[in-house]
Amino acid sequence: MSLMQPPSHGAGPRVEKRIWWSRMMIYRPACMKCFLTSCGTNRGSVVPFSGNGTAIVTGLAPISISLHKESRPKKLSVPGSQPACRYMRTLCLLLVVFFLGCDSSGMEPEPTPVRGDVIDVTTLATYTAEEVSQLVGAYGIPYSARYGISFYVLEYLTVDTHGEETTASGAVAVPQPVLRSLPMVSFQHGTVTRRSGAPSRGDTNEAVVGMFFAADGYLSVMPDLLGLGRSPGLHPYLIADVSASAIVDMMQAVVRWSATQPWSYSGEVYMAGYSAGGYTGMAAHRLLEAEYSSEFTIKASSLMAGPYDLSGTMLELMLREEPYPQPYYFPYVLFSYNEAYGLYSSPSDFLASPYDVTLPPLFDGMHGGGDINEAMPTIPIQIVHPDVRRSFLSDLNHPFRQRLRENDLTNWTPRAPTRLYHCAADELVPIENSIIAAQSLGEAATLLDPSPQSEHGDCAPLAIASTRAWFNSVSTSGQ
Repeated sequence: MSLMQPPSHGAGPRVEKRIWWSRMMIYRPACMKCFLTSCGTNRGSVVPFSGNGTAIVTGLAPISISLHKESRPKKLSVPGSQPACRYMRTLCLLLVVFFLGCDSSGMEPEPTPVRGDVIDVTTLATYTAEEVSQLVGAYGIPYSARYGISFYVLEYLTVDTHGEETTASGAVAVPQPVLRSLPMVSFQHGTVTRRSGAPSRGDTNEAVVGMFFAADGYLSVMPDLLGLGRSPGLHPYLIADVSASAIVDMMQAVVRWSATQPWSYSGEVYMAGYSAGGYTGMAAHRLLEAEYSSEFTIKASSLMAGPYDLSGTMLELMLREEPYPQPYYFPYVLFSYNEAYGLYSSPSDFLASPYDVTLPPLFDGMHGGGDINEAMPTIPIQIVHPDVRRSFLSDLNHPFRQRLRENDLTNWTPRAPTRLYHCAADELVPIENSIIAAQSLGEAATLLDPSPQSEHGDCAPLAIASTRAWFNSVSTSGQ
């Protein structure tokens, strides 16, 4: 016999369902007790359900069910066979789940996501040792890989320039076959404006450098940084603190993820980066030693051709009335600093026409440096409004100067051995950046010139190869 009685005149389907559910709860109150207590409902909790009434949990005693008068059935026929009882017990539980839910006050709360938490990991590709050797060799680095690699893309939580929670991405390369204990190399990429130029794309120069280290037996970590890869917004170009936090947060995410994988993280960290990556790598090194020394032990740091002296060497270079090979670097700094520090209300407040209109759309993450250079004069300072230029030149405490000074990396002392590789003929990032940094960083820092006649691009493979040899001589695990 059906448990559902014909609805009274005027009662619609919704009323019919509620009355039927109320009767079901009288028929099998024990199933409700089991469900509620299993959900963690506390004794004495009042739980509403879809009938006209409430259920009161009384611990191990029978549940007290209070129904409104109009919901109480006059008569209820119950099947008496054991199969029917089992059927009704199961049906009762399913209906409780569907209609009632449960009070979660006694359940363990979901952990609140924090910086460095992993959002997602996907496998992008795998390479044999021979394939890695070919990829690296194409960049002019003689190399024979010891291991194949698996290449992953990892998304994680971090914070933006305003301290708000956001997401970022990066690449992780892991040697194959899996080694028991892996030291970490955190490699920072150079200047990138197009989101797809970040390491997580997998086919960029920066990604190949990461493979280079992984195929030697390292857990290779390559942050995209904010505003690149899968991260929203404008990339905070050459802003030290937020770049460092994005790097460290990814390192934490990789360690947490590695705890669920066949390999383990050995505890050793090797920091590296070239050009803008030399700058962000130094910022991350500083942060790790200042605030994360209990989590990460930096064994060696190789920072190559970085613009560490922003308010001095690099600013003087940008102020010259001379052509510069990569003029887009200058507006990249202007836009990122304005976004982070609110120096001006709009581009028209500091850029001359037509650059106040033509340049901003090009920093949308879809255009490369070559695209932006085509819209630039060869002399970068010419994009700045003449009045702003005069004000800046006459005011040594101009807000932009102050922010550049805050982001200089020439005012700290590392504890871990640090090498500053830089070629004397560098036309984009003068070697004076590393000379000044080496003098101020103290005894732990050493300046090395792998090829005095090489310019910025040609210096990179030589400095990276030297870095690899040094790291391998220092590492005590995973090789």
